[in-house]
Amino acid sequence: MPALFRARLSTRSALSIVLLATAAACHSAPREPTPLPNALATHRDIVVRVQATGTLEPIDLIAIRSKASGFVQKMPVDIGTDVKAGDLIVQIDPRDVKNQYDETVADDVASVVAMRNAELQKKRADDMLAQRVITPAEHDSVAASYVRAVSVVAEDRANLDLARQKLEDATVRAPVDGTVLTKSVSLGQLVTSATGTFGRDTSIVTMANLLRVRMRVNVDEADMANVRPGEPATIRVDAVPSRSFDGVVEKIEPTAVVNQGVTFFPVLVTIDNHERLLMPGMNGEVTIIAARKPGVLAIPVDAVRASNELVAIARAFQRPADSLRDAINPTLLPASTSTTGGSRFAVVALPGGTYELRAVRAGATDLEWVEILDGIKEGEKVVLLGDAARAHPATVPPLRLAQGVGRSSARAATQAGSVQ
Repeated sequence: MPALFRARLSTRSALSIVLLATAAACHSAPREPTPLPNALATHRDIVVRVQATGTLEPIDLIAIRSKASGFVQKMPVDIGTDVKAGDLIVQIDPRDVKNQYDETVADDVASVVAMRNAELQKKRADDMLAQRVITPAEHDSVAASYVRAVSVVAEDRANLDLARQKLEDATVRAPVDGTVLTKSVSLGQLVTSATGTFGRDTSIVTMANLLRVRMRVNVDEADMANVRPGEPATIRVDAVPSRSFDGVVEKIEPTAVVNQGVTFFPVLVTIDNHERLLMPGMNGEVTIIAARKPGVLAIPVDAVRASNELVAIARAFQRPADSLRDAINPTLLPASTSTTGGSRFAVVALPGGTYELRAVRAGATDLEWVEILDGIKEGEKVVLLGDAARAHPATVPPLRLAQGVGRSSARAATQAGSVQ
């Protein structure tokens, strides 16, 4: 029995030693860092789009007024009526202007008869003067009478032309093709002249050609560098959600509009409306195709951070943002964290489980991918910083600063080493 007991005790002791050694080995072995979410830098097409909301409006809104005063006698149009150039809009009672016209016609006829009579008298006076029947003074008197008769004819012709214009003004016709949008008068209403002494005229109708309409949108000043007249645009309106419409940027107004501290610039987009589906006042969204970049090197926008957003990188690697900022070359950073400017940064996954912070030069973006002009090569893996910050790995992966990103002094090198 004692020998058997000693044998069992020896076996248990050996087993305990093996288990303790295994546990110690497991405890002393370093844990492998968990790979952070990443994506490959690859070539792809980038289409830069600028989006803004706005309201449709007519391009050339025409307010039709009357030069004549009087009661509305005819008005064959109503709101929504399509008219052609020359179609009747309103007929104002023409009796007063017709009477004035008839009077000037009579005056013109009388003055012409008087002028012809004066012309005959002048010819007789010329002959009599040649025969020395009358004196030069008497001849001059007859000639002066003829000149006055000619001037009276000219004056009456001018009055006749004015009277004819007034008579024509009583009939108001459409100046261009278009659609009546508003109507301010009705049958029997008194209309005052737009050329009256006090200028208190009545706008009869407003009209516009709706075959082409325009959407006015306010674009953020940060996007204005990507907007140019002539660029194509796509328009969607709430009233016709099933389809989109093609448009073109017509012009950019130079006067800024400030709304809640944000500066915008009005951009006018012209839209073809031959289908007549769009109406003034409809609300919609404009997407302007600002640029097309085919086959450029790009990475996801989540992999790039501005110099005033270093806290996102620090959070992904569980480091204080101030220590990371102090380790970076100050020439790559803005004056303060509250200002824009400086470089953009991305983190590249290196072989062996390490990561490198690089300064990159970014180009165009479609809000999902961003063009990389310098700092990253095709095929390299970049860390998706937003996903990495939410991952919270148990083992913090090492981060080093690329050449030219860290400070050059020995103190900065020490700080950079503490970040690794």
